[in-house]
Amino acid sequence: MSYDVRFGVKVEGMNGYIAVIDEPQYSSPTYNLREMFVACMEWDYSQGKWYNCIDVLPKFQRGLHELRFNREQYKQYNPPNGWGSIDSAIEFMESVVQRIGEIVSGDWTWNKIPLEHLWMRW
Repeated sequence: MSYDVRFGVKVEGMNGYIAVIDEPQYSSPTYNLREMFVACMEWDYSQGKWYNCIDVLPKFQRGLHELRFNREQYKQYNPPNGWGSIDSAIEFMESVVQRIGEIVSGDWTWNKIPLEHLWMRW
């Protein structure tokens, strides 16, 4: 099983409804990496819940830093069945950070969207 990561924007006047607009290049990391994600980002996120990217981005940046520079500390979270690894976690996290950057800069298929209006769901 894996996550189904999506980006969205709140629709004005729809009482919290969020419209899905995009996804990162690697949008389906395995659930086997959850403990690693929680540990490196210090974020106990919930699946299916929308999070504002203004809060998400620093967590992913922290997580990437941790996995790149403190790799040994996170080897314990490599899934024993081989489905997922530190490298695949980094690849996923880089794709999220990159896509957020593309969306907020307007370097994608739509106009740019301010970071505070962009949301992400696991």
